[in-house]
Parts: sequence; structure tokens; C-alpha cells
Amino acid sequence: MRITTAVLLGLVSIPATPIPVAAITAPVCRPVSAKVAMTSSGPADQHVAGTLCLPRGHATTVQLLIPGGFYGQAYWRMHGDRQRPSYVETMTAAGYATLAIDRLGTGASSYPPSARFGRDTHQIVIRQLIRKLREGRLGGGRFAKVVLVGHSLGSTLARTVATAHPAEVDGVILTGESSVPNEAAFEQMGAGIHRAADDPAFAGRGLDDGYLTTRPGLRATWFYHRPNADSKVITADEATKTTDVFPPGDSYTPPSINKHIQAPVLIINGEHDKLLAGARSSSAALHAQEAPFYSPRAKLETVVVPGTGHVLNGHRTAPHWFAQARAWADRRVGGAAR
Repeated sequence: MRITTAVLLGLVSIPATPIPVAAITAPVCRPVSAKVAMTSSGPADQHVAGTLCLPRGHATTVQLLIPGGFYGQAYWRMHGDRQRPSYVETMTAAGYATLAIDRLGTGASSYPPSARFGRDTHQIVIRQLIRKLREGRLGGGRFAKVVLVGHSLGSTLARTVATAHPAEVDGVILTGESSVPNEAAFEQMGAGIHRAADDPAFAGRGLDDGYLTTRPGLRATWFYHRPNADSKVITADEATKTTDVFPPGDSYTPPSINKHIQAPVLIINGEHDKLLAGARSSSAALHAQEAPFYSPRAKLETVVVPGTGHVLNGHRTAPHWFAQARAWADRRVGGAAR
């Protein structure tokens, strides 16, 4: 699969009501910086920046939030509906800790030379973060359970780690990714990606040619279903874009390995996601498409969000899928502070 595909990347109907922003108690959040290595045996000479948010009480479950291509940790604090809470606020209000990260080469994390990235660098970093969370080395105490929550490329990374190291993951939420990507759409979208050094937002940063970013307007065109998105949210999204590095080789892990996942899995996609070619008409259709790739131990559940594009968190419908994910976490994982 070409690099453009790698760039972004239980039938269930859960009755869940979104929570108004006014009803949310602000979580206790603090920035974290974790020293990490880029290879399994290399030195921990890079750092991953993130924000750890804790609920009231003691949570024994933490959600590790992995953004997609050209997005950083701010994705998980987006308010697609400006009157409703973000994903982080929703989960901390429900009693779960969250760690939202900037992957290497994005946001406030390290920017090593792109040639140092290996095909599995991002997965190796995620495993180090899981270990630090379980050992209590990032604050908030030790967490007994870790749920990986991904969007697009972040979803690919989450399920790759969960398949290769099933004992390390207690739950997986995958958004903006499925077993049937739209190859033609990824090819077309590729024209809207250029070197970060050629972008006014990143000029003068000294980034090498392996660092890429999106051209102005790409996000609105490819990531949103505009009838259900606030223009101010889209503008803010464009203004806060990040760079990214996509290692040589194919970063899209084929779904054939998903049967190795031993933890519960929830898949959530938008009805109007232009980057997916598979089932988007209903939760039942998505379940029928994805179920053959998972074992019974995954207890697969699926949700299709109506009126929604690729960037689920940026749409007015976002609070509805947040509520469904919250209900799923309570049923399938547990460990929320009470």
C-alpha cells in the first residue's frame, strides 16, 4: 500500500446521552514528557510530549489517546459541538484517566531526523508509554488497565500493538479506520500534502524533506462532512495542523492480523468518511464487514456515526460517539474512579 494510504489512516446501538459542558467538572491535567527510544535496543534520547488528565478519585484504567496523521494531542480536546465536552472531558467525567500524546515528529515532541524513523518506531514508542503508565512513571499512580484509543493512523498503530502484544492491552477503540480503505481517495488526497519546509507554518524550523504537512484547505475537503461541521472548528483545525513523518515501508497493517487481539474492540467510523471504501451505511453493515477479522475474545462492537466525516472529533456529532465509547468502556473494561 502506498505512503498516501499510510498517511491517515458486536453490532451495537448504545443509548447514551451527551453531557453539556456546564455539567462537566474540569479534570486535573498536567503536561508530561516521557523519554523514549526509537528502536527496541536504542538509547532513550527522544521525548514524547503529552497531557495526563485525572478524574476525581483513583482511576485504575487509563486511556492512551493516539492521534492520526498530521494531528497532535489537541485532537482529543476538540469541541466539534462547542456546547458539549471534548473526548478527554467526557472520559475523565466518567472516571477514566487519559494520556493524549504528540507522536514523535509532531506537536511538542522530539523532531529527530526522518531517516531515524523505522517502520515500527511509533509502535515501539507506544509500548514504552504503556509500560510507564503501568509502572506509575508518568504520574497519577500505577494503572492496572490500559485502553488504546486511536484515530486513523493512530488506530492502525493501536491495533498493531494490540495484535503483537495482546497481554499489554485491555481494550481498543478504533476510529477513522477500517479493513477497506479507499485507495483512490488516498491517491487523490496525496496532492494536498507537501514538505513541511515549504509550508509557511513550518518554514525556518530546519525540518528535513521527510517531514510533511497538509496544504491549506485539505482538511476541510477531505476530513469533514461540512453540513455537520462548524466552520470555526474547521478554521481552528487548519490553524493548528502539525507535521508528520511516515517511515519507509507500509505503515498500514493489514486486518488479517487482527485475530490476535485478545482485548475487547470497539470500531467507530463516520458515515461520510471519504477515506474509507467499506461499509458505512449502518453499524450492522460495519459489523458484518469487520467481524471476520476478529476472534470471539474481541467481543467486537461497531458504530457508524451519521452525518460525520473522517475527523470524528471535529463534527457536531462528536459528543454522541464519545457517550457511546464511555458506555462501552464501562461495560467492557471497567476501572473508572467512582
